[in-house]
Amino acid sequence: MGSSNAAAMAVDTDTNKRAHTDGVVKKRKPLRPSTSRADIYVTRDHRKFNSYMRRARKLLVERNYPSVTIHGLGAAIQTAIKLAAAVKASLGDQVIMDTNTHTVTLYDDVVPQDESADITTQTRQNSAIQIKMSLPSVVRSQIFAKTPR
Repeated sequence: MGSSNAAAMAVDTDTNKRAHTDGVVKKRKPLRPSTSRADIYVTRDHRKFNSYMRRARKLLVERNYPSVTIHGLGAAIQTAIKLAAAVKASLGDQVIMDTNTHTVTLYDDVVPQDESADITTQTRQNSAIQIKMSLPSVVRSQIFAKTPR
């Protein structure tokens, strides 16, 4: 009986894998909800990290935005977390952070090698993170009391 359970489990795990496709998989860009100027979508490209950092600080401190939301998808989750930690450290750990993780459904087009066949669509799941950062009202009032207008 123990060996039949192992065989049944092996069959169950095989059904969780993505089906083999005869063709080229073209990944579509993820769908985004409407964005505001306070949304920062990060990629895993580390060369852009400093520009993300400047933008987040500028929105919070200079432009007086009530909050900034950092979005990361898949491999960019690590970059999003590092960015939020760096912004918080650069502002003296006075940033309030609210983190939300979720799963996003992504769509891919499968272009068959046989040109007479139709293009099909397949779905896959990917992890995502949203980090909402804001300054407490006391800190905001101190910052803007010091800035000349």
